[in-house]
Amino acid sequence: MARITFLGTGDPLNEERTQTSLALPVGGDEILLIDTGSGTIILRQLQQAEIELAQLRHIVISHRHFDHVGGLAPLLVALVPLATAAITIHAAPETLQGLHDLLALTIPGVEEWLGPRLRWHELTPEKAVPIGDATFTPFAVEHGIECIGMKIVQAGRSVVFTADTKPCPNVVRWATNADLLIHEAYGPHSGSASAHTFGHSTATDAGNAANAAAAHRLLLTHLRSSQFATPQALAAEAAEAFGRPVELASDLDTVEF
Repeated sequence: MARITFLGTGDPLNEERTQTSLALPVGGDEILLIDTGSGTIILRQLQQAEIELAQLRHIVISHRHFDHVGGLAPLLVALVPLATAAITIHAAPETLQGLHDLLALTIPGVEEWLGPRLRWHELTPEKAVPIGDATFTPFAVEHGIECIGMKIVQAGRSVVFTADTKPCPNVVRWATNADLLIHEAYGPHSGSASAHTFGHSTATDAGNAANAAAAHRLLLTHLRSSQFATPQALAAEAAEAFGRPVELASDLDTVEF
């Protein structure tokens, strides 16, 4: 079976968890990284997951909020002295421009230091991209700024990652019959008005999406601090809407799909 490792599973202000990043082996020793967390902590998470920097060959960025792009600059700086390192960054157009601007502001020169070893690829929503032994298809979600969810098919198995989004028909469409739906859960249904205002989904929203898509499994991530709602309570709420048990992601978990 294919597998994915959660390097970070918290929302931007969750001090109990690292921020969003996922790692997927895509053949040989190569790793596809999805988002980069909020800063240098991504380097520690990679080390603890026993992923070497030189294994990173592709980075997909879902959107330009700091808890998803904050680790990009330190990652690129860490790759500079590694002679065998080469990386392709994939993002939608506005996000791609935002990443160039971020690097120019925070570590000017890093693109020149990496030279041709750093490549940029502009994603087109709903256009499939082969990455190693996987096929990656981005699709638009609803987060208030340009943001992509993604469907990955590998070894005949499919996983859909929503990134950050309020309830969105595209999630249901792309997650139809998925082996695993990885969905954000900003909080409980009682806070839905606030969640939707900020472009996020509740646990009930996640369960409803999984149910409507007839996904085989649902796993919650991008969790707020437990002072707002315990992860177990969110899983129970999502399970009621989904009609099946719901899993919770924790930092450094590896999940097969």
